[in-house]
Amino acid sequence: MRYGLLLGMAMVLSLSLPAMGGTVNAGPDSIIIGNATVVAGQSSVAVPVYFVTHGDVTYFNLPLEIEGAGDVRFHGQQAAATVAGWDDSWQGVSENGAQALHMGFADLGGEDNPGMNTNGRRLLAFNLIMAIDDASQFSQVAILPRIDRRAGGPLFGLSDGLGSSEPVVVGGMLTLGAGEPVPDKPLPTEVSLSRNFPNPFNPSTEISFALPSDRMVSLSVFNILGQEVKNLVSGEMQAGFHKVIWDGTNNNGQNVPSGTYFYRMDAGDYSQSMKMVMLK
Repeated sequence: MRYGLLLGMAMVLSLSLPAMGGTVNAGPDSIIIGNATVVAGQSSVAVPVYFVTHGDVTYFNLPLEIEGAGDVRFHGQQAAATVAGWDDSWQGVSENGAQALHMGFADLGGEDNPGMNTNGRRLLAFNLIMAIDDASQFSQVAILPRIDRRAGGPLFGLSDGLGSSEPVVVGGMLTLGAGEPVPDKPLPTEVSLSRNFPNPFNPSTEISFALPSDRMVSLSVFNILGQEVKNLVSGEMQAGFHKVIWDGTNNNGQNVPSGTYFYRMDAGDYSQSMKMVMLK
């Protein structure tokens, strides 16, 4: 029922929206998830996500889920120029990869960053990287909005820090098509470390990172005294999107207490640390 309703919404909006970059004179704020065709043997595909805003947006919340049979899962996010300069834009993925939460913050303090105002035009915000484990297992898979238990539903926050809008979300579709296998998959353009998800967490959390090329990587968890608690990655990693799970244990396999911890990744000349909180 919901799937049919969203497809109906998509048809209505597709009639009222021009090609990418065209002007929309009126209408609500919108998030439009694009469509993509997958061929047999393809291991990943990029799905565009467009924003349509009529005011200065400095925050977005977008929970998504996959609906339909097949071995398809959320695997990463590539920010476009419209949000690449924001202080934070990230994706958290559920353990089975069927659900994802996307958030972006234009300004978390320090130097001011401009919000996004597309003036009613449809602009690319980011690309969803979808992993395809076995394309033969599906003919079509829908990417749809959902209500997250903690974060709520799709939302745009406005630059005044008080106002917000609930954008209309048009779901996207992955379709199995004919053709030769595509051996190359989209790769990250730079090294990046994502915020863990969920955070706070109990008993485990996922940490994602991206590598544009093969390189040596060290990823460890530290306590507030700077002492290493758990080494998660140590060695050469291939280019691509990666994720690891920290299960709240130390290097000896013992459960660690609740509190604040830090994780740090070193990859060549790249080094980044982030904070996370374990609650029990």
